[in-house]
Amino acid sequence: DKEVGTLSPGVFDAIAPALPPSKERLTLLDLARWLVHPDNPLTARVPVNRIWMRQFGRGLVVTEEAFGSQGSPPTHPDLLDTLARRFIEDGWSMKRLHRLIVTSNTYQRSSLARPDLADLDQRNLLLARQSRVRLDAEIIRDAALSASGLLSTQIGGPSVHPPQPD
Repeated sequence: DKEVGTLSPGVFDAIAPALPPSKERLTLLDLARWLVHPDNPLTARVPVNRIWMRQFGRGLVVTEEAFGSQGSPPTHPDLLDTLARRFIEDGWSMKRLHRLIVTSNTYQRSSLARPDLADLDQRNLLLARQSRVRLDAEIIRDAALSASGLLSTQIGGPSVHPPQPD
């Protein structure tokens, strides 16, 4: 801040873990270490929410780009925190996080809407059913091409032009 000057070390004390108090002047490396510290689930919540959104069509925090005090609160804060902690404990492994989500009972639920929840939970905030649309068309196409052995892994090449009418 040009008017106030450098941030004092106590600025981030409201969020655990506190920045290391031993240094007189903190560096960007100290900030980076604080962001990914195992006791700080804030950073892990963002990728967890984005992966959840790709799998379910809507994130636990609906406002994907406005995360935190400017966005909407999470619909299931305990679930978000649990997934964020597991993500950190698993060494920030995207593969393990994807596996954890897709093997969950929530992901494996039917997409049929239950009549008893039609009025009570129209937006499926209770996660009582799976999203009607799970994957993008391009992902399904690529999976089918890969399974049939027809997916080309070559990058680049001549342009492909679809047939055009006269």
